[in-house]
Amino acid sequence: MLNVKQQLVEMNLAHDATAFGRVHIRDDVPQIVTTQQFDWPSLRLEAGTNNVAAVDEVAGLHHYLSLNVDNRPITLEVKGELGGFRRVVLRRGAAWVCPADDVVSVRLNSNFRYVRMSIDPVYFDRVVTADSGSPVQLRRSYGIVEPQIAHIAGALVAESDAGNPGGLAFVEALATGLSHQIALHAGVRKPIVPRLRGGLSTVAKRRAIELMDAKLDSNLSVEFLASEVELSPAHFARAFRETFGLPPHRYLLHLRLERARRLLDAENAVLADVAQRVGFADQAHFTRFFKREYGVTPGIVLRSRRRMVPVRK
Repeated sequence: MLNVKQQLVEMNLAHDATAFGRVHIRDDVPQIVTTQQFDWPSLRLEAGTNNVAAVDEVAGLHHYLSLNVDNRPITLEVKGELGGFRRVVLRRGAAWVCPADDVVSVRLNSNFRYVRMSIDPVYFDRVVTADSGSPVQLRRSYGIVEPQIAHIAGALVAESDAGNPGGLAFVEALATGLSHQIALHAGVRKPIVPRLRGGLSTVAKRRAIELMDAKLDSNLSVEFLASEVELSPAHFARAFRETFGLPPHRYLLHLRLERARRLLDAENAVLADVAQRVGFADQAHFTRFFKREYGVTPGIVLRSRRRMVPVRK
């Protein structure tokens, strides 16, 4: 359980003098937040047990999605345009979406387990428009039950809890997927899904690989790589996968592990140093991904190679 100053519901509110007075917190339920990630660009994430009793006439800065991950259904009371409240039941795995700047009043007096995410509307428009060719207008939507959304939410929580070993490129891939799911299921009109338009050009391919190879120790993002080859992030990610057979974050992970394997051949190799030089957050993350890829830990590889080095007389 984390000690947090603000919950995502509060963080997402439009900044005005009375905004935080419009979120009503239950006194009889403790604040339980198990995951919170506000440092990723364009996307915020939180998981925990709800202690919010109601929100009253609030609007969010970001597009907002809340997913019920409890074993029981929950009931929301949602205020309509005429002032009355209606009941909305969300079963396990169901989500509701509220677009940025949409004024909403909801009563949700239940201590259910949730995953909540918010997406910067500027980022959302950029990644969705790059594929559809035109902006996608969102509407408030309830009861969205899609396995893809649940899988993305679970992957984001796991990535945050592990310390983001996949880097920003992995987070951006998930954020892009989530944006497209929101556009598909909460859009006023369904976005146009384009056909693949081929892979990267020879120049773009060479530049992307040069950057990845040169910056393996840094937290590369798909947005940065795309800007360097003058493509939108969505177009770049799609074309990269078409070219290499892997999404950018997976290919980057492959390059890091291959570089690490070569560094382990050095006579005085140190695991923590190798992990840092290839961009892993720490030795534990490096060990986990190395074993997943090669079936053995880097420690075993290092010890076996040291035994093979002849003793100098």
